Amino acid sequence: MSTATRESTSSASKPQMEASASIYNKFGLSIYDILVLTISNIFAWRCQTGDVLLPFYKQHIGQSAHLEIGVGTGYYPAASVQTLAKTKVVTLLDLNPNTLVMAQQRLAYAGYKGEIELIEHNIFQPLPTNMGGKYESVALFYVFHCLPGSLPKKATDVFTVIAPVLSPGAVVYGATILGSGVSHNWLGTRLMGIYNKKGIFGNVADSEEGLREALRESFEQWEVRVVGVVGLFEARKPKGVPSVKL
Repeated sequence: MSTATRESTSSASKPQMEASASIYNKFGLSIYDILVLTISNIFAWRCQTGDVLLPFYKQHIGQSAHLEIGVGTGYYPAASVQTLAKTKVVTLLDLNPNTLVMAQQRLAYAGYKGEIELIEHNIFQPLPTNMGGKYESVALFYVFHCLPGSLPKKATDVFTVIAPVLSPGAVVYGATILGSGVSHNWLGTRLMGIYNKKGIFGNVADSEEGLREALRESFEQWEVRVVGVVGLFEARKPKGVPSVKL
């Protein structure tokens, strides 16, 4: 049986929840998998969950501790429970408490036996010091395109926050929907317009080169590839911040 612990940053240090996080209410979470992970990924973003994103997610999961930032419905860790069997700790971090609870329950129900930590936190703010040097893998799936601002700055800001919690040799990896320099089809263009107008997305100016620039500035080793209009990235060896040994 998995165990769960929960930590929340102080309300004084957290800004009001962004539109991109607040949409994850009970109804939004109930339709997320079919709307985003199935319909949108196939027909709008042209980067299928089962064929591309999930295998990429599983490929980089660490065995000691894994940090999931922007947890959504918890689909990815729950669908990777066999790969996570050797992972001792999974930490779920999100600004929205609804997503944290759903992801924790889903992962436990899928059969994960290790420790599940829940952290309600704004990823632009420094992480708790007790997380230093802990994680072999950090996943950022569909996070950057939901953040305010544009690439490369919003990504470099997040990478700066993440760097101190990485163990030696750790990998930071994820995927983000690009808005600039890619060819959106009719459905993708429509969704981009709606989501950016409502503040759900903040990716009109996000480009592959902006993502590459953020990685180049932040890490010694990194790779990017684009599938459809989605940029997939992996990176190791953060610049300027030595990894902390446990």
